[in-house]
Amino acid sequence: MNVSWFIIGLMVTFLVNIPFGFWRAHAKRTGNKLEWALAVHLPVPLVVLMRYLAGLSWNLEGAPLILVFVLAYFLGQRTGGKLYQRAHESGLNPGRNVFVLWSGGGEGEAI
Repeated sequence: MNVSWFIIGLMVTFLVNIPFGFWRAHAKRTGNKLEWALAVHLPVPLVVLMRYLAGLSWNLEGAPLILVFVLAYFLGQRTGGKLYQRAHESGLNPGRNVFVLWSGGGEGEAI
């Protein structure tokens, strides 16, 4: 196992899933099942790539470490969902793009 790739992979997995979790929360609120499914499943190939680069095997020894990646995945999704919820509760209309909040722009505007 490559420890550097393991740590980088965990960070990338968590950070990439924040905007996808934000999008997932928007899709859930609007009732769009296709967007919800895409927001949940599109980052999965990246997570698999990060696990591969970290050198994790699919045997019994690697299973606990793979679970750490799954945890990072769900924590990123949850964090993005919480960001959406807080933005919505504060009176903002966040839309599906988390980066709009940081830019100060409106829905659909380029950053």
